[in-house]
Amino acid sequence: MREFWSEFLEAVSSARAELGNPKTVWYRGHSGKEWGLLPTLYRLPSGIDGLAHEREAFLEFKRMATRLFDRRHSDWETLFDMQHYWVPTRLLDWSEVLGIAVAFILHNDYDQVQDSALFVLDPVGLNGLSGISEVKSIPDDSGFDYRAIYWDKKPFAPNHPIAASPPMQTDRVFAQRGVFTVHGNNPRALEDQCPQVVRRVVLKKEAKVAAREFLEHANLDEYSIYPDIVGMARHLRRKVFKC
Repeated sequence: MREFWSEFLEAVSSARAELGNPKTVWYRGHSGKEWGLLPTLYRLPSGIDGLAHEREAFLEFKRMATRLFDRRHSDWETLFDMQHYWVPTRLLDWSEVLGIAVAFILHNDYDQVQDSALFVLDPVGLNGLSGISEVKSIPDDSGFDYRAIYWDKKPFAPNHPIAASPPMQTDRVFAQRGVFTVHGNNPRALEDQCPQVVRRVVLKKEAKVAAREFLEHANLDEYSIYPDIVGMARHLRRKVFKC
């Protein structure tokens, strides 16, 4: 089984090389190898137009969350909260750490019955397709305003997804070395829109035993990645009940 894990790591290195070995690389893991890079706003049940409900969901969440959270200083922080609590958004979560992305795969495929996928992204190259020279820093970049750009399309209307780095304001974002891509109004998956800046690497089911050993050696359990009561409970369930 270890040879399959070694093959996977070699494939990740090859994917980075195909992208030109960029200085900055992001990773995202999917337990299903065929799943595309689409945010939840574009993965709603058939007949539901996510974009048509985006504004309503955001404003309602912001109104209701005022008594639950400390004051948020930007709309982006509210959007990150929505993503964290599973409200559909145009965000996709990525990590700067390969092991974190592998952990996401395995934590969602405990039975190891299927092949999975790891996506390798050049975020600077992605933003270059929109004429942006670097990863957007949120909320420090005052010109990158969520409502103005994605609702009012001012000063521009992004077609391609844009890579953005949030403040490490929560334990979970910090633990996961979390970063995001923000989808524009193009409903196609990121890998279909921008194939030149992303690669898909298959993690075969036969590699997952060795992959879990790697995570154990690296102390990347669910509680270390989700450092809250939910993560602790999931970790204990896996550890004690093996399910």
